[in-house]
Amino acid sequence: MRTASLLLFLCLIGLGAQTFSERDDSLSGSRTSRWPNGSAREQASFTEGVRDGICLRWHSDGTPRAEGQYASGKKVGDWRFFDESGTIDPARSGVYESDHKISALGA
Repeated sequence: MRTASLLLFLCLIGLGAQTFSERDDSLSGSRTSRWPNGSAREQASFTEGVRDGICLRWHSDGTPRAEGQYASGKKVGDWRFFDESGTIDPARSGVYESDHKISALGA
């Protein structure tokens, strides 16, 4: 009986994951995800489940974490990343093309 229950549980988890995946593929428009404390974690635009447009991210305390833009799921243009104190992270911030940093900001 324990084996049958475990098998049923694993099947239900698999079905749930598949349903969630299908839901993501059809997602278009703006979406805001939240930290467990209720504060905003990410606000991003999606086209058919892929990030496409402006993306804003915050640390759990509400300070900015990242801001930039996606095109077909890849970082493009100016991206700014911030540490938890709100200070810009120059090592990660910069101009991106197809998800790769190609230069520093303002270079």
